[in-house]
Amino acid sequence: MRIIFLFLYTTSILLADDLIVDKSYLSEYQSDNFLRFDPFYYYKKVISVTGWTPDTVDISNKAVTLGSAFTQEAWIFPDQKGIRKQEVIGHPTLSNFDNNPSSPHILVLDGTDIWYGFGDGSTYYYAIVKDIISTPGWYHVATTFDGSNYKLFLNGSEVYNYSGAAGISPINTPVKSIGTQFQGKIDEVRMWNVARTESEIKADMDKQLTGSETNLVAYYPMDLNGDFQLIDLSPNQNHGTLKNVEVRQRFSSNDCSAPDGSGSCPYPTINGALDDAQPGDRVLIKEGRYSEYIKRLGLNDVKIEGYPGDKVMIDGTFSLNTEWVPYTHNGQSIYKTVIDFDLLSSSYGIRADSVYTVFVNDRYMMMSMPVNFKNPTDPINGDPKYAAPGTIGTLKIKSPLQHLDEGYQPGELANLDTLEEWSFDPETSTLYLYPSPGNIPTSNNVRIRTREMLVEIIKSDLMEFRNLHFFSGPLYATDSDYLTVEDSKFSFSSDMKASGSHNGTEGGEYSWWTNLVFENINHAPSLYNSRNMYPTMENILVRNIGWFYYSLTGNMPITGRNYRGNGSDRVIGGDTWRYITVRDASSAGIFAGMRSLTEYIRIENVFDIGDNSSIQRNSVSADSSTTRYVWVINGPDWNGIRLNSACGGTYADLHHIVSIGNRRGYRLKGDYHEAYHLIAYENSNQDVYMSDDKYCGPGGKPGTKVPGNNNSYIKNAAVDFSFICTAIDCGTDSYEVDPNPVNLDTSGIYFARANVKQRPFYTVRSEFENPWSIYKAYSDEKLLEDIGIDPLKNKIQNYDFRPKKGSSLIDGGVVIEGINDGTDKSLNHAPLYPGQNRKYIGEAPDIGPYEYGDSVYWIPGYRYPHPSVPIPSDGATDISLEYGLAWNYPWKTDYSGTSAFVAISGPGLTETRTFQYPNNVMFVSLKPGATYHWSVYVDGVSGGSWTFTTKDKLYPINDLSIDPTLSTIQPKINNSNLLVSNSSMSFMRFDFPSYIDSSYKIDINLTPNKIHALDSGVILYRYDYKGWNESFNNKNIGLVDRSQLTPIDTLYSLAADSTISRDISAFIGSTGEFSLALKTMNTTDSLSFYSTETVLETTALTRNLELPYIPDKKVWPNLSFDFDQDKLAIHDELPKGVPTDFALHENYPNPFNPTTTLRFDLPEISDVRLTIYNVLGKRVKSFKMQNTPAGYHSIRWNATNDFGSPVSAGVYLYQLQAKGFVKTRKMILLK
Repeated sequence: MRIIFLFLYTTSILLADDLIVDKSYLSEYQSDNFLRFDPFYYYKKVISVTGWTPDTVDISNKAVTLGSAFTQEAWIFPDQKGIRKQEVIGHPTLSNFDNNPSSPHILVLDGTDIWYGFGDGSTYYYAIVKDIISTPGWYHVATTFDGSNYKLFLNGSEVYNYSGAAGISPINTPVKSIGTQFQGKIDEVRMWNVARTESEIKADMDKQLTGSETNLVAYYPMDLNGDFQLIDLSPNQNHGTLKNVEVRQRFSSNDCSAPDGSGSCPYPTINGALDDAQPGDRVLIKEGRYSEYIKRLGLNDVKIEGYPGDKVMIDGTFSLNTEWVPYTHNGQSIYKTVIDFDLLSSSYGIRADSVYTVFVNDRYMMMSMPVNFKNPTDPINGDPKYAAPGTIGTLKIKSPLQHLDEGYQPGELANLDTLEEWSFDPETSTLYLYPSPGNIPTSNNVRIRTREMLVEIIKSDLMEFRNLHFFSGPLYATDSDYLTVEDSKFSFSSDMKASGSHNGTEGGEYSWWTNLVFENINHAPSLYNSRNMYPTMENILVRNIGWFYYSLTGNMPITGRNYRGNGSDRVIGGDTWRYITVRDASSAGIFAGMRSLTEYIRIENVFDIGDNSSIQRNSVSADSSTTRYVWVINGPDWNGIRLNSACGGTYADLHHIVSIGNRRGYRLKGDYHEAYHLIAYENSNQDVYMSDDKYCGPGGKPGTKVPGNNNSYIKNAAVDFSFICTAIDCGTDSYEVDPNPVNLDTSGIYFARANVKQRPFYTVRSEFENPWSIYKAYSDEKLLEDIGIDPLKNKIQNYDFRPKKGSSLIDGGVVIEGINDGTDKSLNHAPLYPGQNRKYIGEAPDIGPYEYGDSVYWIPGYRYPHPSVPIPSDGATDISLEYGLAWNYPWKTDYSGTSAFVAISGPGLTETRTFQYPNNVMFVSLKPGATYHWSVYVDGVSGGSWTFTTKDKLYPINDLSIDPTLSTIQPKINNSNLLVSNSSMSFMRFDFPSYIDSSYKIDINLTPNKIHALDSGVILYRYDYKGWNESFNNKNIGLVDRSQLTPIDTLYSLAADSTISRDISAFIGSTGEFSLALKTMNTTDSLSFYSTETVLETTALTRNLELPYIPDKKVWPNLSFDFDQDKLAIHDELPKGVPTDFALHENYPNPFNPTTTLRFDLPEISDVRLTIYNVLGKRVKSFKMQNTPAGYHSIRWNATNDFGSPVSAGVYLYQLQAKGFVKTRKMILLK
């Protein structure tokens, strides 16, 4: 097997016989042009897969007419593909040879035969010589006619003589074309007005002529002039017009007769390598920018890869080497240049005649529009509902190419009036540009896109692409089986003027799109597999696509028509979508195909508006589909998960899904669906819509009406506000009108509105540890304008959807076979790996998609090359004091034996642990109000150093007011207050971290809301019953013993909105659970305290779906801790005096980057050696200090070795030696 070198990913092993492509060798080679004919258009998708080609060379301008004696000759390389009859020289009427008026011509027939002949106006004279082209390769063909003998020569030797045209002269019609319908390569076309001899043909066929040879009437060595014409070097100068034909080169040098792919003779172009590639070959591309249009028909089993460690770009743009001149337009100073497209085309060997996209210094320039907006390739820095000012999302700009009623075309010169806009005038070939500072156009920093396609293959099986950057053009495969695309990036695949192209497939079976990034793609799907059976899309990041508002074309990744046949003969090739992230995009989401599996999908920040969905399944694609382990977040004018059609589908499985901040969380039509472990909150229209409309029965037709979802199930779901449901678990009535907590509980459904008796409504979001919330997406101005609160201190979004400690969701669900009982059961789709659907923890499954206390926290979406998605988010604040840190593993094709090394440091905690995949939760106890640094390593690669800060107070995990005379389940009643009166007691349950002890001063802080009547005081009790909660079980506060009360204080002089504090340190007997209760002394007294349900949204008379849930934690009940922060961290200031013992302390910070402090104690004067080693025991750095005085000392290390060079990230050991004392400790350097 040969391997043709262009570029490979780093894990590949380079073999001795690998063939290399390196564009830097272009300057080392001499080149010789030839013409390439194929069925591909130069500016758009292939015109035909049957072999018909649009390519030809028109030489009719001053065409020569051959008389009674002539010679025609050319070098040809037939692909042996395409239609039967393919012209080399001349243009006969291929469909009718009787009475053919054809001038002399040469054809290739069936890829192996030569057909030559001419007509005299009444009769056609020809000969077919069979099987003389045995294999693909270069052949010299020539025909001569002397009035009697019509001879054929192959490679300089006569192979046939046809005498049937003796005495006949060709019709007086000129030879007008080269290569019509030909598929392959043609070079050195010559025509003579004399019959040349065999010796003359053989003597000259390998030479380049001067053009002045006697009797030479046409000579095309395939060179181009500045007008992109094929030069005729003969005196006739009948230059040819190239129509869709590409000019390519053969290369040679003094040392290399031709590139062979070796290190000394690499291919300088990708196409050159592919021309020679054979099945089993691997093409490895060296670093560089390759402006080539790659188009292949019938190329099988070839790998095209980037070289290890090199950056390889296959580029759809041309460098615009023109002069730019200043120009004043619309009162602005802009620039313009006139593009010589003929010269540009001649430079690149392919026709260029328009401008689709413009880049300056590789920065995208915008087509001029009437409304000005920020460059859409810049980070959005906003939110779909409140996008950054000046962006397309804020201005709601529609594409004029999709919405024709907008009344203008992009790129009009009259609209060129803001930075980074451009306009092109095709009449004058003038490009106008309004550059931004730092992007002033020059003769070498502007590139333009002139065509739609970039890489296109047809009927090419077992092709593989890896480690490549496809820039300004797509990769598209037609009728190609077993396609692999891996470890690559796609940028600007389509644009406004290049909207007819997209990445993907048409037809074929089995394709794998793996570990890819799609970005800055507009006006077309980022990836579209049509009629492709069994495609797999895995580990893909799609970002910043479909820029315009209210898009009428799907910009999302799509699978369509993945089936063959119809009715009982239909075969479905189900598609798989796994580890996909689509974010910061318009028209975002995934449109999956039939019988598809979508798992570990993350879709976030959808900017568009319309009746569509982030995961969309119509009737046929809903059938027997699976959607699992998914986050769909923040599409305020977009549906989250939707099963939709005029006739809804059937038998869809959905489980472990978060759908929040959308227009509708779940819109599930049809029947026989199973939906388990869902979260829905802060969706603006409906959280869950599982109604009976738009269903026609199994296999029903539109117009038939059958009640839907009567056979569907929904269990273990946490729903916030609007829940419309006719499924089995919803009872006879919709939850919308029958909010019966008993009905909800029997199916493990937690419907927050069902447990609310007065406004403002309770939100299910508060049941989770640290989840995403819509209020953090609001701008500061919006918060002040709509809600009247000061801007939030920290708007970092968090993604911890685990039930918080004490939540009613814990153990509130029901057991479902194959979903939460630990069994591996194949439902519509088998588990990805054994144990994927994990067994519940505790007495019963939790409600929602996560289990409290689980050692695995599934994180959907794209997996980066390094650990990522820290939970809590980097820079997060207000983190619980007992927390389970989580992270996402990096992308790997095989996780066998994969482990993660985790290090955390901060006040009171310096620890490292190792975890085996898929375990990714590290449970830690943290200090109040402290900042911690942590990092994760997998295979020696770190995700960086992450930080978070803990809460400085401890809030109740449960707090509730109840009637002490009742003994029944007390549901959560959200009145934002803890009512204390003769008929109501209030209970608060706290949970202490294990390190809290009597050395801490602990205060309870309570803030009264309203004082209705208060003649005496409020008794503060310690409540000793352990484990009470607000769930629907026997531990509910309404059912347990509430007599275990010990009075500890009485609160007097209470005033509304004035916080009162009491020291309760003496009553904290042990760490762990601790509860308090409040009761009035006087039966006539009545007042309320703020609770953990107190929110800033207090003015709404009814729930306004645009207003967010914003906790008002400053008035929540809490415990505060009096401690000295300085005792919890190491600082540069050292203690005074003389220590009593030798000591080596832990470095701080640890982990660190790039400096850390090493502290040690000396009780007496000593010679000191402090040495740093790597994990292999090799010395890295040594500090030697003689006669060091007694005392407390520190050394700051800046992560360099003894030579001053930076050391790599990793684990290091540091050792102190002083007067027989030896101590070694460990530290971690992050990079």
